[in-house]
Amino acid sequence: MNEIHLTFYQFIPLVEAVYSQEIREQLKFLANGLETVRTIERCFMKKKEGEKPESIEKVFLPRYSNLKWSWYDDGYNYYRNYREIASRNQPIRPLVPLMTKSKKWKIPQTSTPILTSTKKAELSPILIGRIIKKIVIERKEKNVLNFFPFLKSLIQQCNKEKTNAKKSFLAAVFKDPEQIFVQDSDIISFIELNYDDYKKLEFSNQQINRLYHSSIELYVHDKKQVFAVYKEKKHKLLRKRVEKVVSLAFSLKFLIQRMLYKIDEGLLETLGIKEVSEILEFIISSLNPEIYSSREIPKLLPKHYQRMLFRKMSKELNLRKYYSIIQEKIQKKIMDMPAYDASYFFSRNNIFTNRLKDKVILVLAEEPEPELTEKDRLMLEFFVHQYKKEVEDDSLFCLKVSRKQILGSMSRNFIRINIKNWLENKGYPISTFTDNELKKSPVPDVIGRLSTKDLIQIDETEKGKTDLLLCLKEENRFVKKLLI
Repeated sequence: MNEIHLTFYQFIPLVEAVYSQEIREQLKFLANGLETVRTIERCFMKKKEGEKPESIEKVFLPRYSNLKWSWYDDGYNYYRNYREIASRNQPIRPLVPLMTKSKKWKIPQTSTPILTSTKKAELSPILIGRIIKKIVIERKEKNVLNFFPFLKSLIQQCNKEKTNAKKSFLAAVFKDPEQIFVQDSDIISFIELNYDDYKKLEFSNQQINRLYHSSIELYVHDKKQVFAVYKEKKHKLLRKRVEKVVSLAFSLKFLIQRMLYKIDEGLLETLGIKEVSEILEFIISSLNPEIYSSREIPKLLPKHYQRMLFRKMSKELNLRKYYSIIQEKIQKKIMDMPAYDASYFFSRNNIFTNRLKDKVILVLAEEPEPELTEKDRLMLEFFVHQYKKEVEDDSLFCLKVSRKQILGSMSRNFIRINIKNWLENKGYPISTFTDNELKKSPVPDVIGRLSTKDLIQIDETEKGKTDLLLCLKEENRFVKKLLI
């Protein structure tokens, strides 16, 4: 390399976009993973067919410019890797960002000659804002010897501009940025240079970890500076792909930290079912570092060396450790949820919710199962069927409301009229339950046994009604396992 390239990142976690009413109309698709995929897919197809893609140019960042879809560089190569995932209506949030134009970054005069200095802003669908500032300096002996004072002065300049940069980003994404409180990151430095120049630098009192794959070497200094060292001239596209790995790793670090803080603050207890479900889906489909280096689903980083470097960066930044903490919190939240909320969340039925559901069911499976006769099991299955049916049809799912009766509540008469059709559809003999035993007062024996085992709840009806209401005992863990 004939130059030394410096990139400075300021990361702004924007997880509030999932549930905030203040998000701008043009960006509302970012609140929902599946809608994010559909929006990007529509834009991608129009771009591919030579049409003008959907525009969100009204989203303007003060001191920068309008946000636009970024299909140049490696955008197409990234997106084509999850076209199949997108077509199957999965909520994965692609890595194709919204980006402003590169503008001149004005910095005070320095003794080190600068070839170029630019700044731009980027909004990723995984809900991280990035302010990106780039400097290119000549590769000269004096520039190498004076490198660290020069680097320090540039970081100080970035720090002076941090507050205004964050305000610009929040003003672009939210209608009333004063209502949104976001903690942005420290300045992260990414430096690209050749191996000989790197050896000349003095690294006193710094913790240095070397990450490498093939001919690409990354040196991480105090978790704030990353040096990409190339022993031979590397193609510009390869360097961009390495930079994407570094940027993505730090993006996840600050997003996970932000989400942990919001959960510990009690965010999930203040929102409705719909918003909580969107947040949980955002976490499991976007923040899990394993999906970015996975060989299975999907290859969000298309090149092998990217996935290997990302895996090592994840380990260096403790991403898996912190994500496992947030995963445990999610699992506990679901275990403590009312069965209705958990059923609604898992009704989304995608690759990420299904994985989590399997883990929750394994935990619930450890609970001792009640002893049930064949008739008991069939009656319980009928109650579960009715409950799930009402969950799918419920129009109040996104509201925090107090219900007069639990979902799936039925009278004895309703059971007597409907259970035979259900038995027939399931392939069971319709004579399994007779009219006489279902008419038995106060409740049929099979209902009484299920109630004794704390699986069915018997409620009094409103005054003037002659029948009881029967429903599942939502708090029972065996019932919860059946529902999810």
